[in-house]
Amino acid sequence: MNHLSVEQLTTKNRNAALSLINDAYANVHGFQPLTTADLSVLEQSGCFALGSVDGKLVSFAYSSMVEEGVGHVRWAGVPDALRGECRSLPPMQACINALKGKGAKRIGVANWLDAPYRQMLSHFELDGIEVEHDQLILRLDMRDYTPQSPPIKGGYNLRTFREGDEQTWAEVKNAVFGSSSKSEEFWTQTFLGVNKRLDFAPQGFFFAEKEGEPVGICAGIVLHDRKKIGGTYPGGIGWTGVHKDHRGVGLGRALMVSSLNYLHDRGIAVTEVGTQFYRTAAVNLYESLGFRIYTAWFTI
Repeated sequence: MNHLSVEQLTTKNRNAALSLINDAYANVHGFQPLTTADLSVLEQSGCFALGSVDGKLVSFAYSSMVEEGVGHVRWAGVPDALRGECRSLPPMQACINALKGKGAKRIGVANWLDAPYRQMLSHFELDGIEVEHDQLILRLDMRDYTPQSPPIKGGYNLRTFREGDEQTWAEVKNAVFGSSSKSEEFWTQTFLGVNKRLDFAPQGFFFAEKEGEPVGICAGIVLHDRKKIGGTYPGGIGWTGVHKDHRGVGLGRALMVSSLNYLHDRGIAVTEVGTQFYRTAAVNLYESLGFRIYTAWFTI
């Protein structure tokens, strides 16, 4: 990578910075495009740091103080085409230094949009900075996914959702995740922006069973309330889990493959799944299927 320098927001680079940020977050759920007026308002309460290579802006970060001793990096990232070299690190580091100068002892980072995540963590570790992980969104380009047969072990089988399975789904979900869902809540639970009434299709909701007893669940969902990516609504993987007594036999992979096959057959361009970094088994499974960490939230 060519040398990257960090600069502040100025009248000369304002339009380029605005385009850079809006381009980077165009496919991020919940982001509303910024205007030049928004930049002016944000400048009053925080600061922008911009990464530049050969005079062209390639990365950015924005930070502000939340309260005494607490800072916030609201955005830090790059457009999709520039992911992979952690170009957002220098501007993010500039924001962190600025927040430290204002007395921040704890800094929350939201919507980090770059890669690879582990390289950034190594950078912080070398600097003696402790990271508390929060949420990750992993994304799979479905052009890189080839449908396959679910690798189901003997004694187990997979089936899709049947009429009246709301109670069964709730029971398995509670057993797997330690939650307290009720059958009537099936239609109101949310994940990745799911609108159950609009997005539900029984062919995409899967159970793993052992001798007729459901022991795992996973859902492949077309997210109709989200912005289209690559010409299609994005897909989402939700509620993937297997009862502790039945882990280690590949049921999680079998359920995931079934859900991805379902989404692939519907021509979905991009699929997302959410998890936490400390759930190493889940992260390893997703990455083995081609998912890559796309967006992250954490505290330093």
